Amino acid sequence: MTKIAELLKKPSRFVLAVLAVSLVFDLSGMVFGLFYEGIFYDNLAHFLTSFALVALAAELAQHRGVLPLLVPGGRALAAGAAVGLVGGGAWEVLEVIADLLFPVLIYNPPWDTVTDMAFGSLGGAVGAWRTTAYLNRKPGRGPSR
Repeated sequence: MTKIAELLKKPSRFVLAVLAVSLVFDLSGMVFGLFYEGIFYDNLAHFLTSFALVALAAELAQHRGVLPLLVPGGRALAAGAAVGLVGGGAWEVLEVIADLLFPVLIYNPPWDTVTDMAFGSLGGAVGAWRTTAYLNRKPGRGPSR
């Protein structure tokens, strides 16, 4: 079995489903130009992508033993928000570069950057919180303190 197949057996079905929905949502937005049809689609895409990636990273880190103790809900929210903010910031740098290279195709005003990062942080926070709650309820795991 390949390493990728082995890794994909570890995350919950919920995280894999959210990751697939996020991928379809993002690709649909790119193919059909839905990101510029209103503020809702773009914000939901940033929320879903950050939620899925942070939840996936947290579950994989837990399974690999990188996170031996799960943090309580408040700290999980803060950690997830920080990861979502960093990931959102990295994505926004790519959007700015694309805007400079393809000004006709990409529209990236400053307010878009602010809202994208805010929704990315929110998605990351909810993804970390959900993963902490899920892993704390798994058999053989006591609640973290």
